Amino acid sequence: MQEARALIENSYGIRINGIKPYRAGYILETNAGRKYIKACQYTKERILFIHQAKTHLIMNDFRNIDPYCLTMNNQPYIEIDDVPYTMVDLIEGRECEFDDDRDVVKATEALALMHKAAHGFHPVGPYIPTGLGKLPALFKKHLEEIRKLKKKAERERNTFDYMFIEHFDYFYKSGLKSLEILFASEYNKLVEKTRKEGMICHHDYSYQNILIKGDTTSIINFDYCSVELKIYDLVNILRRRMRKCNWDIEKARLILDVYRKIEPLDQDEMKVMKSMLQFPQKFWRVINRYYNSRRCWAHRNFTIMLEEVIQEKDAHKNFMEKFDTL
Repeated sequence: MQEARALIENSYGIRINGIKPYRAGYILETNAGRKYIKACQYTKERILFIHQAKTHLIMNDFRNIDPYCLTMNNQPYIEIDDVPYTMVDLIEGRECEFDDDRDVVKATEALALMHKAAHGFHPVGPYIPTGLGKLPALFKKHLEEIRKLKKKAERERNTFDYMFIEHFDYFYKSGLKSLEILFASEYNKLVEKTRKEGMICHHDYSYQNILIKGDTTSIINFDYCSVELKIYDLVNILRRRMRKCNWDIEKARLILDVYRKIEPLDQDEMKVMKSMLQFPQKFWRVINRYYNSRRCWAHRNFTIMLEEVIQEKDAHKNFMEKFDTL
């Protein structure tokens, strides 16, 4: 990064006083404050899309995000050795803790305010990432992968394989039930409504991207944002919280009540959320990663992760039985 110092200074019109590694990039101490710069593992077209999304949120009064710093040529990135880099003002704060109700409330309020500001987002350009309309096919694909991996497990038969085979029927049926709920919902209507009205989904609403400082909650790192149903983000925060509290329905009620005070949810959205929460997402992720990485040292780690998924099976079942009371 030191060798690119002059290029960064000239591109942004700043003076760099210090550079230190941080996360996937670098903190720059500059005459214009602390900055964070990183290489992007995606295209310039995606950067321009993310820039449009962040600009839309700010224009609609949601400012607790990390907009890109613009170059002297008004671009949201520079190129160093043909690799695009983006720079933002460094936002101070501690990461959200999903086992703390107070943090979860703050994260939920911030998400609802972001979604409220996201209405009307209609990006332009050659690259517009979206998952709209793809959920049924995605669930079917994941279920087929689970089914195929079972055959692989039957050939290999170690501890992980035996656990997977033993619990395959339960989780596979849970996935089929998820599809049944989805097909009985108004998913397609919601997709068309979102296409028409516009929406920004953060798509990576995890603890490290939610920074809390006093009464301010900031959302950072929009690298995976897309045009998608807002409930994708809400399901994400629900899953993360529920796994910290043994799928306590009252903790879910708290999240939804906080969200609905700011941004409404209708029954169609609740039905699709039910389908998404019913799907054995973590079960699929663990077995998929295990059979596609197959590193010897990781065997024990994946076995522990699979055990955790199995252990929360009953609590998740009870949660889904009570979901309609939310």
